[in-house]
Amino acid sequence: MREICSISLLQGICLRSLKTRPGFERVNEILIQPRESLEGGANWTLAAIRPRVGNQVLRAARDTIQMLQTSYELMPEEATVKTTRRRA
Repeated sequence: MREICSISLLQGICLRSLKTRPGFERVNEILIQPRESLEGGANWTLAAIRPRVGNQVLRAARDTIQMLQTSYELMPEEATVKTTRRRA
């Protein structure tokens, strides 16, 4: 069962976890974005890491990110995916 938390709390958890990974030492901000949860999947994703890290560094941290997504979920009121409507 996943622990339910707010976006701000989850951003802090992700930041602390990722800073232990090589290449993330200078990262000082993580942005979380809600997403539609597919059957049993996470209801959030990492939207941005600042300052940016290289793709190779990000791929090397995939196991940590996956562990975070299987351990935490956003509170229902914060997990709503906002869509924009296009004008005709």
